Amino acid sequence: MYPSPFISVAAVVLTNDAGQVALVRKYQTTALIFPGGKPEPGETARAAAARELHEELGIVVAAEDFTHVGEYTTRAANEAATELRSDVYSTHLPPGQHASAQAEIAEMWWVDPAALDVPAGYRLAPLSSRVLQLLAQGTVPGQHR
Repeated sequence: MYPSPFISVAAVVLTNDAGQVALVRKYQTTALIFPGGKPEPGETARAAAARELHEELGIVVAAEDFTHVGEYTTRAANEAATELRSDVYSTHLPPGQHASAQAEIAEMWWVDPAALDVPAGYRLAPLSSRVLQLLAQGTVPGQHR
């Protein structure tokens, strides 16, 4: 168990045609995380995933086009002594769309889960580390290689 308080988020494993996964970094942080964020009041995690993907990367994906990967509990990457409860979804970059860092996102990378090379000065968030390891093993639902 992790200390209280906790944050509930929806995170998106966004893949491209090369089998790479999008990781992002928020301004004034060093953690590499999946796109996503906190649901608004009354918003489902799936709807939050769709909204956050559009806000952060400019990608439009319908909420029903996400595959639920699972629920994970980890340490929060950017908040001290905080538990992160994540509903993780996967989707593929829609044809004709281009992902780029927007809003609070400073940088975005496409990474190969099986050959991840974290740039100097950055670190993988606990959720990113766990899910990327599962992806590399081929054990995350909804992912195509």
